[in-house]
Amino acid sequence: MKKIWIGFGIALLVILLVKVFTGESGDKTALITRTSKDGRDKTFHKDAAAQEPSLARANLDVLEGNYANKADSIVAFALQRYGVEYNYGGATEEGFDCSGFTTYVYKKFGVDIPHGSSLQAKEGVSVPLKQARKGDLLIFTGTNVEDRTPGHVGIVMTGPEKKIQFVHSSSNGGVKVSEVMGTLYEKRFLDVRRLF
Repeated sequence: MKKIWIGFGIALLVILLVKVFTGESGDKTALITRTSKDGRDKTFHKDAAAQEPSLARANLDVLEGNYANKADSIVAFALQRYGVEYNYGGATEEGFDCSGFTTYVYKKFGVDIPHGSSLQAKEGVSVPLKQARKGDLLIFTGTNVEDRTPGHVGIVMTGPEKKIQFVHSSSNGGVKVSEVMGTLYEKRFLDVRRLF
């Protein structure tokens, strides 16, 4: 009888561990990765589009969505890649680096830019941060703030009337949403490029 109870306990523990690590449904894709440990991403996660598992990964139907303009379509398409893993040199749904992500997203809407943050920093027209608008390309330094050469890029989601948010592929979390103001990205900021 003792062996039966031990076996039952082990089976129960295994089931519990599976639910903890894969979510209630047992499907890892249903989980949404947090973008920050300090909880500043709560507003984004309250967004219904971010919470729907079917929208968390690639879904090309967004191209047929009823969006007001090209910028809205670009941002919606980019957000559907939320959670895709970071992959150095990557420019596909299997994984993106920062400039591979922006190249991939813009190309779907007829805006061809080269793969590489230094090259992308020369594309389009420079505009002040105060005039950034949805769909613009943000240029940042790499992780070394002292080195003022382009090293990271992202796509503007919200204009300066709010805290500027952008979607990007980061080596720390893959495709995610971050803010410029009040973060290290504000110190790393170099330029805004208008591509269309």
